[in-house]
Amino acid sequence: MIVIVITSVLAIILLNRFFYYQEVAEKAAMDITVMNVRSGLRLRIAELMMQDRMDEMGHLMDENPILWLETPPSNYIELLDGKPEKNAATPGNWHFDNERKELVYVLQHDAFFKSETNESSNVKKAIRFRVNAITPPRSNNGDTVRRIEGITLTSVTQYHWL
Repeated sequence: MIVIVITSVLAIILLNRFFYYQEVAEKAAMDITVMNVRSGLRLRIAELMMQDRMDEMGHLMDENPILWLETPPSNYIELLDGKPEKNAATPGNWHFDNERKELVYVLQHDAFFKSETNESSNVKKAIRFRVNAITPPRSNNGDTVRRIEGITLTSVTQYHWL
């Protein structure tokens, strides 16, 4: 009986660690994709600079960031109508929400994931990223046109893993 109890406790501990490391691996894969998209954005901006087309930099905020990559990630779902359907975004995959202009990753494993959004427990948790313009602070001289100094990919969802 003691051997069964000890074996059961060890199995529970090992299973918990297995799920934790599975989620850590998912986080690492997601982070690598985000880093690749940011690198693609930098290359796209460099192309615009080389072609003296910096005035087009603002258009990058409306583009699908996956298009900046040489090849999309294997877990990217191309949505035909541009809008995510109810079940189109399956867990563990990326998609681009064309309506909100956000790159979305739907988590497959979220036991150790915490988000600042108020998502109900029956909705799969997702992390959203948006391309934003970097602009200088407003001056007091009455300028109404704001110059774009750069473009960056930022997280819309405030999140962390435990």
